[in-house]
Amino acid sequence: MSTLRTLASLMKADILERTRSYSFLVTIAATLYLGYLVNDGTIGVHMGNARPVPNSAWTGMAVALCTITFVALVGFYVVKNAIERDRETGVGQILAGTPVRTTLYMMGKLFSNFAVLAIVTGIMAVAAILMQLFRGEGLDIPVMVSPFLFLALPAMFFVGGTAVFFESVTLLRGGFGNVFYFFAFTAVIVVPMQTGIMATDVFGLKLAIDRIQADVRAHVPDYNGDFAIGTAANEIAGSKPMVWGGLPWTAENIGTRALPIAYGFVLSLVGAGLFDRFAARSAGSHKGRFRKLLNRVAGSPLQRIPGLILLPFEVLFSRFVSGRILVAELRLMLQGLAWWWYAVALGLWIASVSMDPTSARETIFPVLWIWPVLLWSGMGTREKHFRTGSILFSAPRPLARQLPATWGAGFVVAMIFASGILLRLAMSGETAVFLSIVAGAIFIPSLAVALGVWSGTSKTFEAFYVAFWYIGPAHHTPAIDFLATTDKAVSAGTPVVFAIAAALLFMLALGGRLRQITAA
Repeated sequence: MSTLRTLASLMKADILERTRSYSFLVTIAATLYLGYLVNDGTIGVHMGNARPVPNSAWTGMAVALCTITFVALVGFYVVKNAIERDRETGVGQILAGTPVRTTLYMMGKLFSNFAVLAIVTGIMAVAAILMQLFRGEGLDIPVMVSPFLFLALPAMFFVGGTAVFFESVTLLRGGFGNVFYFFAFTAVIVVPMQTGIMATDVFGLKLAIDRIQADVRAHVPDYNGDFAIGTAANEIAGSKPMVWGGLPWTAENIGTRALPIAYGFVLSLVGAGLFDRFAARSAGSHKGRFRKLLNRVAGSPLQRIPGLILLPFEVLFSRFVSGRILVAELRLMLQGLAWWWYAVALGLWIASVSMDPTSARETIFPVLWIWPVLLWSGMGTREKHFRTGSILFSAPRPLARQLPATWGAGFVVAMIFASGILLRLAMSGETAVFLSIVAGAIFIPSLAVALGVWSGTSKTFEAFYVAFWYIGPAHHTPAIDFLATTDKAVSAGTPVVFAIAAALLFMLALGGRLRQITAA
């Protein structure tokens, strides 16, 4: 009984802390927006030349599948901060000195991760019910809710266990793990589809898709076999309507959904075995390297007084022009990157130049602007992460100099990665597309700075940007294609919307930074 009380206490404190965070609020906003996109038909489940009637069975399954593909990706970044937060706040060091076992601590993180993801999943389930009520197509709540219970929630449990495992492994704990998860997420979707091994179908997509396609073939003999979760780009004019009766939840089907729950437990237990239980990091940490780099950027040594570090900013800013500050921000952003990172970036850039602009925009360009995500995610957060805010904010005109320089460094990175495609577009005279891509390059650093300043953590941007990138440019959804990967996005005026959003986000960042300066 005492073990259960301890577990409940750990979960309660963790859930309350998470639901009050900016990351959670951003996730809720993004979830509501996803529900809106599903409701108006921008995003959904599309069956090629077959068109299921939106009854309760189809609406519930379609929204559940969209929820899985969205929350399983974005939700990971939202919950993958519980152990790190305990480490940074010192709570972990206190817990390390208590009799609380590591396994119990990890179980608390697993269940709190699942609780947060379950809340987001529940919001989408309610959205599906409301959507069906507004359509007036008839409402069968048990049929609508069952895909969320048996497909989405087990998938969320697996994601929660994966987040615990990633936070327990030193290599996967930071930004590398955040990028690696995206590719792992893609593999988890693709592998069961290609191999047919149901034991790998942790998201339940193959279970649902196989049944749906079998029913569609029975009603539409000339069904072309297409299936897509995303935009309506593959809709075929004159598609044939059909009534889908839902997925029968037999004991066998429900039993297969116990596998992701078991995987979540196993990942958490393995993570408990690898966990360092908040052991102190070595003196040569990244914060020490940051101070050394700051020393080189400033051009003068850090003056040490016992218990205090002062930087002569009067001297620094008297000889630095805005260009020098921009270069300093670029150096901070690019510090510590491995040679292979530059090699991949160069390979992607060469590919963007060698292809025709249209093909490059649709294929290479989305990858080009996901590769530097970890560079952008640190914008606006370094002052809090390295605890240098009191130093930087005491410099002359930090709002007019330092924050715009941070934004400018992010913009330069975006433009460098897009320069190959921009060069081809300039040579071919495609001015509208050229300006649309520039608008995207303006939006990205504005989003990064605003989320970084207000949340104080890089994970908020990583989660939000990857979600937007995945739903928009990666799936060529015109309404949120801020990279202008297709002509539809350009003609729809999407770049103009995101350029305006960039201006608003930068003003929001200025307000957040002013708040930080006032509080310092």
